Amino acid sequence: MNNKATLFEFTSYVFEPAKKRILFNYKTEFEDGSSLNFTETILLPRAPKLAVIKKEVVDMLLQSLHIILGISYYKFYCATKIALPYQLSKAEADFWNIIYKKGLGEFFYQNNLNPNISPKFPFQKERKLTAYFLPKNNRCLVGIGGGKDSIVVAELLKQYSFDITAFTVQTNKESELVKDVIGILKVEELKIKRQLDEKIHQKHAYDGHIPISAIYAFLGLAEAIFYGYSYVIVGNEFSSNFGNTTYKNLEINHQWSKSYEFETLMHQYVVNYISPDVVYFSLLRRFYEIRIVKLFSAYKKYFGYFSSCNNNFKIQDTKHQGLWCGQCAKCVFVFTLLSAFLSKKELLDIFGKNLYQNSSLLPLFKDVLGFGTMKPFDCVGTFQEAQIALYLAKKEFNGDYIVRQLGNRVKYYKEVFLTNNQTHIPEQFKFLGMETALIAGFGKEGKITQQYLKKYYPKLKIGIADAKEGRDYLKKQQDFDIAIKTPGIKKELITIPYTTATNIFFSKILGKNTIIGITGSKGKSTTSSLIYHILKTAGKDVEFLGNIGTPMLQALLHPIPKNKIFVLELSSYQLDDITYSPDIAVITNVFKEHLDFHGSFKNYSNAKRNIINFQNKSGFFVYNQKSKELAQWLKGYGGTAVPFVGNIPLQGGDIPLIGEHNKDNIKAAIAIANILHIKEELIKKAIKSFKPLPHRLEFVGKFKEITFINDANAAIPEATIMAIKSLKNIDTIFLGGQDRGYDFRQLEKVIKKYNIKNIVLFPDSGSSILTSTKGFNVLKTKSMKEAVKFAYQYTKKGSICLLSCASPSYSLWKNFEEKGDQFKKFTKELSNN
Repeated sequence: MNNKATLFEFTSYVFEPAKKRILFNYKTEFEDGSSLNFTETILLPRAPKLAVIKKEVVDMLLQSLHIILGISYYKFYCATKIALPYQLSKAEADFWNIIYKKGLGEFFYQNNLNPNISPKFPFQKERKLTAYFLPKNNRCLVGIGGGKDSIVVAELLKQYSFDITAFTVQTNKESELVKDVIGILKVEELKIKRQLDEKIHQKHAYDGHIPISAIYAFLGLAEAIFYGYSYVIVGNEFSSNFGNTTYKNLEINHQWSKSYEFETLMHQYVVNYISPDVVYFSLLRRFYEIRIVKLFSAYKKYFGYFSSCNNNFKIQDTKHQGLWCGQCAKCVFVFTLLSAFLSKKELLDIFGKNLYQNSSLLPLFKDVLGFGTMKPFDCVGTFQEAQIALYLAKKEFNGDYIVRQLGNRVKYYKEVFLTNNQTHIPEQFKFLGMETALIAGFGKEGKITQQYLKKYYPKLKIGIADAKEGRDYLKKQQDFDIAIKTPGIKKELITIPYTTATNIFFSKILGKNTIIGITGSKGKSTTSSLIYHILKTAGKDVEFLGNIGTPMLQALLHPIPKNKIFVLELSSYQLDDITYSPDIAVITNVFKEHLDFHGSFKNYSNAKRNIINFQNKSGFFVYNQKSKELAQWLKGYGGTAVPFVGNIPLQGGDIPLIGEHNKDNIKAAIAIANILHIKEELIKKAIKSFKPLPHRLEFVGKFKEITFINDANAAIPEATIMAIKSLKNIDTIFLGGQDRGYDFRQLEKVIKKYNIKNIVLFPDSGSSILTSTKGFNVLKTKSMKEAVKFAYQYTKKGSICLLSCASPSYSLWKNFEEKGDQFKKFTKELSNN
């Protein structure tokens, strides 16, 4: 065609909610001055619920629909320039540039066009966008197309009692296939109708494949926002990530808009520019298609009604009879995969004929199995899974023509039955479709996790991997679909899909009950215990869980009252890979700690910061305003930031905790009580009656006129410095333990400043704490008994002996509790000598 297109314009859109329709208008202009106009009409199933949606969200949604639907009309002439009636940011323009270029990859290939002609969307550098919050719920909008994948998604969700509604798109006439499948599913349907411009049937310069799944993704997003759904769920498989060929340095993938790359782009686009409260994801992303077919083979009631043959979904009327044409690559691929799991009778009842006996299909079978020239341009999976399906089917179909010709060439590929890590699946959906689960770490939390899985996923085969089994205990994870990782195991060591008990708990509770989460390098146990005590004193239904409390999943083993409040102590290990934040987050302080686990202070701090990273505008961030690190966290924070209160409404003698740092802990707890509108009288009563936690500046006793204080929980130099400043009159101090490379220079200065003379140094870090022992009376020992003897011998009467080691305990003791208990035991035993 000599009359070339010069401009494709997204001219306007008209939203008529009362009429339940949206009109999207486009225009192509040509060199000779002529133009061609198109209008696509979207008919909605019912009037949208706009009262709870900000206008900005609706505008962004409609602009997005305008652009994605325009791809159906742009392709006819591939104009050199693009015009929009609204502005895009650079990030938005980049998104749409990728969608058009990669989504039209097959179109460019088939029409022998250079992909670099794909449109370059204009943008404004100054344009800034923000996402908006929407009401959050657990309602699921599930894309149903009549094929096996969407059926598996819906059935898995139904099996675990999720609230689901079918989302369908009707482009020309109503699909009896989709209607039948929804009838069997017995779920509500929300149907969008696309009225394409009649001029699509005219002859144009170009025609071909478009990223239809991308169009459906945005239409599903529109329904979710208009009608109040938090999840848009599709059934795209891992196999869709693999392309067909490379053309002019661009990978051409017929299924690109079903791929993980598109899902990731879509997920980020929605979160960044529309709302983080609507999540688009594929439930089946972790599986190759053969694994999905294995799941589908159990749903026999659909065998006579489903179809994956794309000839059923073309705009033009198809000429074949029945649900399967028996001639396309999709039919060949699905027939092959089903033959691995169904009897011959079941398979032939579905297809009406035995495709393995059709010699004319040999070239197509070769292409599907990887023995031909190229992977077909159809929604087919990988060569490996097709081969393994034929490998498994050989016994029953051994005499058929295709099996005789190709059966000896196929191989067994174990990996196609394994799960994959590519996923945006929210926590509450992660166990759906899984056959096996590995509990990685089998301590107190692991045992409760086992009870939880047995109660709610009784068909799941559960394995255990624990460090007690030896250094290679995690090797067995490759034999499992999913792991539940204990906090003490580094996330980098888990190579299969995984979740944590913390994430499971949050996914089930958040939005239903109030969660107060407390973390910090020092003081989180005292603060969380005091918050719990205040709420209990105020008569609240409250439960204390987490790092020092009961394992979180214990609470999920029983019904939970609506008004129950959960107080969680959260360690950096638990927060490192959390995907939620509590309603109210408390951070006491952040010092260098656990660097051996996290690798750097930045990683450690980032883990702690996750306690607020997933909050929305309704969240609270209660922070210590003395901390410079925490002050940085306020930048860009979208919730309500609340500093610790300024004063404690009690006299010094009524405060049961020692030290300025403990006063900060009390001030944090009071700030929480104020948020929850607890009366001051009850707050004062609770603080007075609070009993300090053991091993945290714990008064052991006064023996031989020496006061013994147990601060065994002090595992970092900053904690020991706090203890020294709080007590002041210290003459003997016990230091050292596991060496994690801490900087002890400031601690040494404080020891000298407060004139502490007698020092016990435990290995391994004890040898690094003092740069010089000059002026000190030093004992180096591995024995707590010897250390206490030393204290009795040299500590001045009327002063303090303090156990506060500034290092973790693991060099000599299994934990700080064992160390503290030994200190208390020998202090009392030797007091009579």
